Amino acid sequence: MADSGAWPIDTHILQRRDVDRSYQLWVALPMGYRPDASDPYPLVVCCDAPWTFGTAVDTTRILSMSRETPRCVVAGIAHDTADMREMLDLRAVDYTVTPAEAPPMTGIRVPAAETGQAEPFRQWLASDVMPLLYDRYHVGEPTYVGHSFTALFGLHVLFNAPDMFARYLLASPSVWWDREEQGDGVMFRLEAEHAEEGGDPAVKVFMSMGEHETDEYSPQAKFWDQFSARGYRNIDATWHVFPGENHNTVVGSAVSRGLRTLYAD
Repeated sequence: MADSGAWPIDTHILQRRDVDRSYQLWVALPMGYRPDASDPYPLVVCCDAPWTFGTAVDTTRILSMSRETPRCVVAGIAHDTADMREMLDLRAVDYTVTPAEAPPMTGIRVPAAETGQAEPFRQWLASDVMPLLYDRYHVGEPTYVGHSFTALFGLHVLFNAPDMFARYLLASPSVWWDREEQGDGVMFRLEAEHAEEGGDPAVKVFMSMGEHETDEYSPQAKFWDQFSARGYRNIDATWHVFPGENHNTVVGSAVSRGLRTLYAD
C-alpha cells in the first residue's frame, strides 16, 4: 500500500481463488478524506483501470470543487501485468459475456473457449473486492464506470445483479460481441431476455458513444434504441453521442459528462 501524502493512492494486490490470476486494486482518496466523516464518501469503481482510473480520479477531483460531483473515493481494478498483449487478452476473458472468437481487428489472440467469463469475474468482484472496499474505506453508494469491454461487462451486471451498483456509466459498450452472421451481438438477445423477467431496482444509467464510431463494431445506438424502448420503470437512463469523438478519444468526455449526469439531482 502506497500513500502519496496530500493526494493518497493505495495499491492492493488481490488473488482470485477460482483462477490462477492476480489483480491490482488502486484506491484514490479525495482531498481531506476522513475515515470518521459523518457521511460515507460515494464510491466510483472503474474496471479497465489503466485506461479509466486516472481519468475518473482527475474528473471527480476537479468537478467536486464546483460541486458538480461529490467528493468520491475512486477504485480501479487492473490485471496484474505490464504486458499489453496479455492485458488485452485478459480483458477478453474477464469482461465478455459468452465464449466467442474475437475478430482479428481487436488484436485479441485468446482462444474462444477461454472468453465469456464475465459472471465468474462479477462474483469475485461482489464477494472479494467490494467487501474489501467497504471494510477499509469509509464509502457508501457505488457507481460503476466502464468503457468498451468493461461497459459490456457493466451491462452484464445491470441485467444480472443490478443492485451491485446504484449508477452505471457505460461508454461505448462492446455490444457487437458474439455477433451472429450479419446479425446482432449476443447482448441484444440477453437484454430482451432480461426485459421479460422485469423486477429491476432503482438505478441510474448513462450510456454513450462517439460520433465517429461508425464501423460494423459500433452498434451502440441500435442497442440503445432497443434498451430505451422497453421503458424500464426503475431505470433512469440517459443517452449521449459525443461530437468529433471516436472509440478511444471519447473516454474523457464520457467520464466527465457521465459522472455529472449520474450525480445530478
